[in-house]
Amino acid sequence: MVPRTPRRGEPEIRPLGEQDLDAADRIQRRAFAALVGGDDQRDAEIVRTRWAAGHVVALGAFADTGLQGSVFVTRWGSVGFVGPLSVEPELWDRGVGSRLFGAADGVLREGGVTHRGLFTFAHSPRHHRLYQRFGYWPRFLTALMSRPVPAARPAVDSTYGSAVDREVLTAAAARLAGAVYPGLDLGGEIAGVLDQKIGEVVLVGPAAAPTGVAVVHDGPGSEAGSGVAYVKVGLVRPGARADFAALVDACLAHAAAIGAQRLVVGVNTARHRAYRLLVAKGFATDVPGVTMHAPNEPGYDHEDAFVIDDWR
Repeated sequence: MVPRTPRRGEPEIRPLGEQDLDAADRIQRRAFAALVGGDDQRDAEIVRTRWAAGHVVALGAFADTGLQGSVFVTRWGSVGFVGPLSVEPELWDRGVGSRLFGAADGVLREGGVTHRGLFTFAHSPRHHRLYQRFGYWPRFLTALMSRPVPAARPAVDSTYGSAVDREVLTAAAARLAGAVYPGLDLGGEIAGVLDQKIGEVVLVGPAAAPTGVAVVHDGPGSEAGSGVAYVKVGLVRPGARADFAALVDACLAHAAAIGAQRLVVGVNTARHRAYRLLVAKGFATDVPGVTMHAPNEPGYDHEDAFVIDDWR
């Protein structure tokens, strides 16, 4: 990213340092609570886990008074997304968010991704207007869903990625992801959870050639929080409904094994068959959001895509 010299009164956009994380975390939690009317993040960690991940760029808006807001840019190979973007509530509608988003979008453009996107709240026209100025357009709803973890673990043949050679694991996940969308790569998410020890990679099928892979955050200190297992991303080959059902069962079994009370997933409703399967397995929508895309194309949001993901 080539920084633009800020005009008088504008904040400077630059990478977040470790010394900025406390302020960034506080602002992110305050902004989220102000938008939705409460803070349900509890002991989940979003700012620190993203900042520490090698596939994420963390930017802050700085003024004489200190940090005003932050934004994170995540790259999954050829797909990249922006979020969360948060600004001190007292500074909303003063252009800070626009400066942050413009810089974040520049990171994705310069990084050569072919599909850019973000998640935002479906009921917030303020956010829709902001992102549309940068060429992002809303498409289908994304359902953030959850269900209680069953006391009896589902019987499914699964393996943990932490027990598999990292190079073999990453290559196998890349083959599956590339079948979903050219250049899609989950290697950064895999490294993030395993290196930070904040979750696990759940595999179904042979470890060296799995039929499904899911990156799961576990409990406090991760993006899940206490009592929760959270599938950040999970996928199988297009059209492989039975493999997807097995992957969901494997994630439920993992959640039961670690003592989680709920399993949280996200799915775009354009992936109708995947959405219907999750509903049939007892998942219910907690938060309806919308993903916005640049260019205005479906990416991997289509009927045959059996993908769980969350671009928040």
